[in-house]
Amino acid sequence: MQKLETIDTVHTHTHTHTHGELLKEKNKKTHNGIIGFWKFMFSLMIVVYHFNISTKTENVIFKYGYIGVEFFFIVSGYLLAKNALNKERIKSSIGEETFDFIWKKIKNFFPYMIISFIITIFVNIYNNGMYKRYELINSIWNLFFLQTSGIKYTSILGQTWYISAMLISMLIIYPLIRKYKKNFVYVIAPIIVIFIGGWLSHTYGTLNGWEYTGFVYKCLLRAFFELSLGVILYEIVEKIKKIHYTKLTKIIFTLIEIVGFFSIFLITNIKDAGINYDFIMLLILSISTVMAFSEKTLFINYTNTKFFKYIEKLSFPIYLNHIWIISIVNKKLTYFTYIQKLSIIIILTILFSIFIMYIVEKFKNNCNTKKIKKYFIIEDRK
Repeated sequence: MQKLETIDTVHTHTHTHTHGELLKEKNKKTHNGIIGFWKFMFSLMIVVYHFNISTKTENVIFKYGYIGVEFFFIVSGYLLAKNALNKERIKSSIGEETFDFIWKKIKNFFPYMIISFIITIFVNIYNNGMYKRYELINSIWNLFFLQTSGIKYTSILGQTWYISAMLISMLIIYPLIRKYKKNFVYVIAPIIVIFIGGWLSHTYGTLNGWEYTGFVYKCLLRAFFELSLGVILYEIVEKIKKIHYTKLTKIIFTLIEIVGFFSIFLITNIKDAGINYDFIMLLILSISTVMAFSEKTLFINYTNTKFFKYIEKLSFPIYLNHIWIISIVNKKLTYFTYIQKLSIIIILTILFSIFIMYIVEKFKNNCNTKKIKKYFIIEDRK
């Protein structure tokens, strides 16, 4: 009898240990370092593109590097769908849930925004002289993420149109997914992609540009279209994940992903690539993004590291802070060559972004909101 009890106890402990390992393994697979790596790379592509705009040099690299924003949009759409579709039930109203979703994103963005906003103002004053009073006042809309709403404003952080367009589009898409779920994925999102994407292609021929259509900015439609595309990609990835593949298939997936992403960096150097190949590049980005998110490629297990998480987080401050660095380098290093300037800009942008990210993370970790609230709010005592 004693022997049987001992065996049963050992079996129970083994079962508990195995279950714990499974939970640990499940929690471990939360970060896709491949996507993080490409976020970093495309943020640098956008740095190069904006430097190209500021220079008169003809022989530039990544001349049509604005396409990097398309990658960010479709990845954001994918993650939006993942968040919205995996919530089992609505805890409050869809409106409150949508607000919480958007507000969480704004809280993550805002500390970086305010630092970049202040730095850019001082750099612009240094380069161009004082702002007029109304220019400074109207620049506040940058911090409210309303640049693409149509409101007239002074552009301090011009590159943040992307965040504005993304948040406004998410404000529409998120509640629709929560309400209609797979009906949105299989019906509404494809309709958005087909008709808005087709209209943009037929009317403009390129994804780039800020034209006002008479109702909304083109770039807002661009965001709405590509976020919806990202939602569709999420469902495709979920289908792929359910299938078990051979080593040969995983090699093919890996090649599709790598060749696809690298081809974008090559195509952006082709003459008139913007007007001729924008939508082809978007298709390539979509296919490669599906491969990267599928977790069926050969390198997925090697990229779930702190390094890849770090460079992914670094991509946002890089995106926010490169413009003012470009303006200083152009003003001070006038006799440097294109490559020399570009190298300095990339190095300085990465270094300043590391420093700014350190400051923001330090603030977030040490900010005691409860203690601050006590100075302004009296809590009810029951």
